[in-house]
Amino acid sequence: MDYFSKFKKRIIPPKVQLTAAMQLAKFHKCWDYVHNIFIAEDRKANLHVKQTEIPERLRHMVDMLVNEEAQQEDNTTGVCMEYFLKNGILQYLVNVSEKMDYPEGIRGEAIRTIASMVDLLDDRFLVHNAVHKPTIKLLRFCVLDERQSELYHEDLVDLMYIICSKIHGFPALLNIFFHDKQWLTTPQKPSPPVPATLPQNTIPEYEFLLFTYLLRFVHREGRSGDFARTGLLFLMEMATHQLGDFILESDFATIMSAGLGALYSQLPRKLIIKDDTEINSTPASYLLGQDLDLRMYPSEELGVEQSNSEQFKYQLDSFLKLLEFCQDILIRCPNDAISERLLQCIRMIFLENILYPSILECSDIDGSSVAVVSYIDLILQTVQQQNLAIVIVGFLMDASDDDDEITNKLTSPISPTNNLFAGVEFDRFKSSPYFTAAERFTLKDLIFSRLKSSSQPTVIATLKLLKTLIVKHCRFANRLLSTCPDINPTATNEEENGIASTMIISHHIREIELYFSLISAIDQVHADDILGFGYENYLYDIEVQMNQDHCFQHATQQPETHTSSSKSEKRRSFKYGQRSSADFLQQQQRQNNTITQRQRHRIRPTDTLIQILLGLLSHFFAQTPELNLALTGVISSLAICPYRSLEGWISFCESDRTHANDVLNLSSTHHHHHLPTPQEDGIKVDEIYALSAIQEQEREQGQDDDQSVDFGAERNSIRMTAPTQFKSFPPFYTLLRTLTQQIDYYRSEVDEFDRLLDERWNGLLFGESTAHCSVPGTPIPTHANVRRTFDQPTTSPKIFGQRRNSLGLLKASVSSSTTHTNNMVPPPNPSKSLSSSTTAAAMAVGGSGGGGGNGGGTMVTSTSSSTNTPTHTTTTTAPPIINPLSPLAIHAKKTLQVRIQPLFPSNFEIDRDEPILNLDEEDEDTFAPQPTTNPSQRKKMDKTTEISLSMLLNNVVILEETIKELVAIMQVRRSLGIDRIRYT
Repeated sequence: MDYFSKFKKRIIPPKVQLTAAMQLAKFHKCWDYVHNIFIAEDRKANLHVKQTEIPERLRHMVDMLVNEEAQQEDNTTGVCMEYFLKNGILQYLVNVSEKMDYPEGIRGEAIRTIASMVDLLDDRFLVHNAVHKPTIKLLRFCVLDERQSELYHEDLVDLMYIICSKIHGFPALLNIFFHDKQWLTTPQKPSPPVPATLPQNTIPEYEFLLFTYLLRFVHREGRSGDFARTGLLFLMEMATHQLGDFILESDFATIMSAGLGALYSQLPRKLIIKDDTEINSTPASYLLGQDLDLRMYPSEELGVEQSNSEQFKYQLDSFLKLLEFCQDILIRCPNDAISERLLQCIRMIFLENILYPSILECSDIDGSSVAVVSYIDLILQTVQQQNLAIVIVGFLMDASDDDDEITNKLTSPISPTNNLFAGVEFDRFKSSPYFTAAERFTLKDLIFSRLKSSSQPTVIATLKLLKTLIVKHCRFANRLLSTCPDINPTATNEEENGIASTMIISHHIREIELYFSLISAIDQVHADDILGFGYENYLYDIEVQMNQDHCFQHATQQPETHTSSSKSEKRRSFKYGQRSSADFLQQQQRQNNTITQRQRHRIRPTDTLIQILLGLLSHFFAQTPELNLALTGVISSLAICPYRSLEGWISFCESDRTHANDVLNLSSTHHHHHLPTPQEDGIKVDEIYALSAIQEQEREQGQDDDQSVDFGAERNSIRMTAPTQFKSFPPFYTLLRTLTQQIDYYRSEVDEFDRLLDERWNGLLFGESTAHCSVPGTPIPTHANVRRTFDQPTTSPKIFGQRRNSLGLLKASVSSSTTHTNNMVPPPNPSKSLSSSTTAAAMAVGGSGGGGGNGGGTMVTSTSSSTNTPTHTTTTTAPPIINPLSPLAIHAKKTLQVRIQPLFPSNFEIDRDEPILNLDEEDEDTFAPQPTTNPSQRKKMDKTTEISLSMLLNNVVILEETIKELVAIMQVRRSLGIDRIRYT
């Protein structure tokens, strides 16, 4: 018995369940303590509420009400709630706090108590007269009193946000807080009959404290601003009938547009985009950061702001949040009149009077062009809603002939009943002093003029803006190009009518071989590993990119899958400023369905933008890697769109082909993109075919049984169809080939060039400078393997997330070294405004030049550059700070000190201060440089045009990876059926 008695002592008896009477007694005790302090005659002077137990007792009362409600069934009322309602506890608490703020801070405690009850209890809690009547009384007292409003604004905004959330879930509550002032103040008693005409002339005057008070904080940053905007979004979703009329007649649209203008005006006019603290974050960013010449930036004079300053990040984040809020309203508001009014005000107040004048006033000299172009880039990245894009992008592009219905609504006068802008002329050429002529300065003019700038930061910012326009707003980007329809002139039936011509398989194979021969000429060390290092990742990344492209989805009519969200899920998506992904996908689907059918087009050979890009590409090795990455990003973005043919500028045209018996015409001088003769460069078509045969033989010798069914057909395709030869070449291929020939010159001028290039290649892509990072025994994929991959594409997001192409990693690295990225993710929490502003600031300075979008072939951020390596390589984690004695640092220092003269110096102006000797008058003639009349000698003596060997090696690697990306784009387009191929 003693043995079992020991166990009995250890058994803890169960807690006694509180009965209803016990719970009520405990609830009454808490309130009795609070009530006694209120009625005490001997009040202590300067007593603060935190010095008492009032906050703790009120929290206990709230907890008991919540627990009691959870235990009730069939919506019955518990004893504590009955006591709370019948005794008017909330009314008494509000009356005491309104009459006298004793103890000091009791008003704020009352607001927080009501907010906790409304938030934690059922939606019907506000229906009780004993609850909503004192709540409205307290709100009106605190809102109308400016001192109380400012003192307790955080608690008031929180309470109003919670009430708006409850109204969104239980719309019947709207009638409690939105009402007619006449009905509220007029006693409910019979009134004598009135003439029939009098009620018709009586216009109801509504009061809605929640809306008017939250509107004050819509421009605020931090918790109050996020909660105010979220609460207003709840109300905007219900803006129908009387509420819709109330919002339409209010100053809501004017306040939003004026706020955009005010926040944009606070942004610095002059901006320097750099962040030296990120250079050592990864090996790639360390190597690329060595090429950042800070002398190309304007001097840090008064008024010039750096992009990494906290003040700039804060200002930029405030502007972007308000712009996103306006976009969310257009997405969620069911009232078309409110949306049209908001769009009208954005056009008139913000675009015409604030943004457009800043475009006209910006300059390359003081850095203001970089600022304005970066801000426009950010705006275009943020804007995704169709009507807002038509207003903003259409205004910048002067697209008055596009989307006539929406444009007419936005430029037509407002009806007299709702005219908030009486006396303002809506003619866009009269409402602003800058519109002095019908032909005004457009975004196209800005881009073309700034791409020809002598300031390298301006060109970089403009290239990023151009890429954003191409990726995010492809319809408007077509206005930058001179195009013609791409149709098949030899169509024989109605099914082929209007479809672009197809190329034969031998044309495709020879074209790919020509591009691959360029890679072999660039990197002789890895000439046999073209398909083994990173190319497979390009194929996967481009395919993922293509499937996510809106133009491709529209062309293939692929519906965007989304799941329906309940009201509770939608309310959670609103909280803390987060956007519902399902709602946004639905909006995008509606937007895609309204896009008119587009026609496939070709770019004309004389297109101005193509000529500008070719001009920048011709100075590839004399430009910084940051500029070259932005440039190649634009080129690849242009090539992604399925409506834009690649023929004539990247890929070979059918007219470029010739028969085997014809003489290969390479010496014609009238063709603007001819190639040098074979005697000049040593690259012949016969040699290319011979190289192909050797590689084919090697693949056959080492081939496993893992071969596709059509392997033999593809291997013998050259025998099945006539061999393809080309008599003329597209301009980008010609220029890329010219650049590869320039590498031979640098190879002859620099000792051990190939070894240094191999070290730089490994350092940039794998974080190592000496050891080769490939896994031994990695098979080289054949054309059959690649083709089989795209016959059965892998759609697993996990696999796609693990593969990252090399150019994407380089873009991410240069983004890290200059704070560039391409993520516009809403902040997860309003209290983390600093982190969100950091994201927004990085967007402004980087825009689309980072690893995202279509330019990099992948969407990667600066934090993933060291981990998202190709799957067949050894992953290395980069140290936070590069060891100065490491092989990588020694290699970087060595190559940075070597200066060479480029074959084609860049056109950018960089002021280099050369050391000047203090010479006596008699020594000046001896030591002063002698003038020369030989231009070539003067060029060699000009130290300002020299580049470092480090920058040259970086650009060579970027060129190699760019060619891989372009070839991958061509192959993916053809594998997906965008560009058709026939086998006969």
